Amino acid sequence: MIFKLIIFLFLFTIIFSSEETFASSTEPILITISPDMENVIFDGKWTFLTEWKPSSLTTIVIDGKQIILRTAHFENFIYVFVDSINDFTLDKGMDKATICFDGQNNKNQITDKNDYCFSSTLGDKQGMVFQGGSVNELTGNFQKIPNPDDFISISTVSDDNDRYTKTPHPSYEFKIPIELLQRSDNYGIYLSVYDASSDTLSTFPKETIQENSLKIPSPSQWGDIISPDKSLPELNLPILVFTILIFTVIIVQSKTRIGIFRW
Repeated sequence: MIFKLIIFLFLFTIIFSSEETFASSTEPILITISPDMENVIFDGKWTFLTEWKPSSLTTIVIDGKQIILRTAHFENFIYVFVDSINDFTLDKGMDKATICFDGQNNKNQITDKNDYCFSSTLGDKQGMVFQGGSVNELTGNFQKIPNPDDFISISTVSDDNDRYTKTPHPSYEFKIPIELLQRSDNYGIYLSVYDASSDTLSTFPKETIQENSLKIPSPSQWGDIISPDKSLPELNLPILVFTILIFTVIIVQSKTRIGIFRW
């Protein structure tokens, strides 16, 4: 009976950890833990029907255009998928998505060393990484740094298997090492998606003002991304629960055996 209970609770925690969550563009993004992220094929698009489904969903609507943002984390990485589902003009080398994180979420007016931005341009197989604390005001005080190990940023055209539209459009995939940001259950976050054909930027938070595609706004204007169960900075929730259950069973069985021997 105890063994069946363990299996049930373990499967429940796995299912819960992969459950899709939703947030509006004015609320904090809720990031979920998802072991399914290990199955993502990093080719810059939604590759198979369920690829990014076990992740949190944020839909950003600006002037009738929708940007789909999906986020998850697992072990040592944060995973991000950006889907520009209303952009049907494919400007390779020009359309771009940039996702930024404030490792300490201190909302500073001027960037510091714990602020990072990750950029991907349509058609590129490897994007770029920028760190705050620079004196270059033209980029919002960010400077380009070498890409960290295991970092992935790639963009191409999403089409037939895309969950939101089969019409070809730009999409962007990111795999970001958590240790670069330092582990936390609360980061600052900023997203911008540039549509070259219309020369427009869609952003999260949507009230943020970005002067051009190069200059990142101050972290004081960024939103928040949080891990509600605090599984991001700590041991993965399913593993933690399963470990506790195993030790509980061991203790119960040990006490039972001791009672038998005493009898």
